[in-house]
Amino acid sequence: MTTEILPIDSLMIDRWTNQWIKQLGFNNEQLLKRNTKVEQFSRLVLDRIKVKKSIDIAKREQLLLETLREYENRLSRTGFESDICEEFENMKLKQKELFIEKKHQELDLKEEKYIKELDQLSQNERSLCQILTATIMDIIADETLIKRIERLRGYLDELDKLKTERLTTIKSYRIRLNNLIDRLNFKLDNPSTISQLLDENYESCLTTDALGRIESLLIELECKSAEQDNYVNVLVGKLEKLYAKLARDDATPPKRSAAYILRHNTAETVKQLENEIGQLQAQRMATSQAYCQNMRKKIEDLYEQCQIGSSERHPIDFDNITPETLDECDREYDRLDSMYHVRKPIIDAFEQWKVLVQQHGEFKKKSTSAARFHERGYSAVKELAERKRFAVALPKAERACLNLLEQWGKEHENEQFLINDIPIRPIIEQQHTGTSNMTTTVSNPPSAVSKTVNLEYFQW
Repeated sequence: MTTEILPIDSLMIDRWTNQWIKQLGFNNEQLLKRNTKVEQFSRLVLDRIKVKKSIDIAKREQLLLETLREYENRLSRTGFESDICEEFENMKLKQKELFIEKKHQELDLKEEKYIKELDQLSQNERSLCQILTATIMDIIADETLIKRIERLRGYLDELDKLKTERLTTIKSYRIRLNNLIDRLNFKLDNPSTISQLLDENYESCLTTDALGRIESLLIELECKSAEQDNYVNVLVGKLEKLYAKLARDDATPPKRSAAYILRHNTAETVKQLENEIGQLQAQRMATSQAYCQNMRKKIEDLYEQCQIGSSERHPIDFDNITPETLDECDREYDRLDSMYHVRKPIIDAFEQWKVLVQQHGEFKKKSTSAARFHERGYSAVKELAERKRFAVALPKAERACLNLLEQWGKEHENEQFLINDIPIRPIIEQQHTGTSNMTTTVSNPPSAVSKTVNLEYFQW
């Protein structure tokens, strides 16, 4: 290994040589020997310095490599992108050391900023999860800081959206609850989730349990509201009947109340309607004796007109007259009035058929008697015409009656049409086949009405 001697080195050697020769008295030979030893020792020291320098440089390069790896590891853990430029490879060792140290410092600041953001996001997450009874986002192993922050931001957006939706929902619930509570005059437990909602303390009502309690109460109150609405309609129906009955009984019918006209589904309306019904029923009870006597007569007349037997009559106790007795009279009268319009065509057709059967029986008896030839005014032509009339009229009347019975049977399944408790279809069918033992006269005895209405049916 040769070392190039610089001019300044030569100058220094000359100065040292002069100093050694002149001041110390060394001759040239001694000086050469001395120089040789100095050179040997200097080279030994230099070699040691070079070795040490090489070792130091190797250590620094190894440390730089480790520092660079640590920087890259930190980048991979945090998720930041590497910003080491291409010029890095061309830098000197000291420059590289300073560059990496600076990058570590920048990364420290950047990482600290993102960790603070993560802490703040985590606090927001815990707060929202507590308010909404939601679960904390799962931690994924080996997830970078950036990825976790991004995922947490997305989860917080979902929680915020859920919170907004729930706020909108419970605000609408509050409006519905207020209406239902006012409508039903409902009393709340205090304190409760519902009272918190009504006080507009929405934050305490966003949990799953709170929403469940609110929705359960809403369903319960809406069912009660529907029941109350039906009850209002029932009360209105009662009032309509009372108005009609009092208008029929009294020359000055009662005026319609505001509650009846408006028919609001509120507890106050129910109270007003019930009070009005009580007052009108009391008004009816004031004339109940005369009313019951009048209705009893009408019911008896309808029993007679409809030819209703005891099995189809509804007994009414007139000994103990109550508002219920008046209602029973009204129901029975309405039932009979409706039955009258249904039964009258059938009864009329049956009566017409009976008359024809009776007339035909008399004609048949007379037409088979030999004495008819000796009677004044007998005419074979008239007898033949009468026979033809019965041949047409009887089947026609029978079919008309049976058609009406069939139509009635479609509307009254598994029932028989009775006249004074006697089914008439078998009578018609037996008469058609010629097996009937029916007499053609019908006796309707006068009714004997006791205190409990029980009119006699007609007898054949």
